[in-house]
Amino acid sequence: MKSHFFLPFVLLAWSFSGCIPTVPQLIESYRSPAFKPDATFKVVTINSGDPVLAMIEQELLAQGFKVIADNYLRTPYAASGNMTITTADTTYNTTQYRPAGMEIFKDKPSDYVVRYSLAWRLQGRFFDYFNASVINTASGAVEFTYNFRQASYSIDQQKDMNGVVRDFAVKLHSRQ
Repeated sequence: MKSHFFLPFVLLAWSFSGCIPTVPQLIESYRSPAFKPDATFKVVTINSGDPVLAMIEQELLAQGFKVIADNYLRTPYAASGNMTITTADTTYNTTQYRPAGMEIFKDKPSDYVVRYSLAWRLQGRFFDYFNASVINTASGAVEFTYNFRQASYSIDQQKDMNGVVRDFAVKLHSRQ
């Protein structure tokens, strides 16, 4: 009976030992034949404080793309007021939040919008996943996609966030 007590610990130690084979990364991209890399691109996010937005813009510029800045500053958590909550024996106030934005210059049209989603790993150094779609603003068609997944938790086998964003921009630019 006591040997069953140690079985979960043995399985847990084995799972972190590196004995389980994993694929370090999965990177897939697709380019539509209609995609035009010499067009203009705008990277959008719902949060102006998102550090990935500036990284994507920088990598696009480094690859020779024409980048148009988003004309809004956004925050998902602007204080919008207080709410009083009363229970049978307690009354307290809580701050309410809502998304807010401010136009910083007139909107400049772009040919494409880059939309992305991600999940962080290890306090913002690595992505668990990073997905990006490049959307034609005239037709609404997705003309380029990039999907990155990281399966390994071993740091020496992981691709850092700078490498992933650079790989996205290089694949976006290449004519392969």
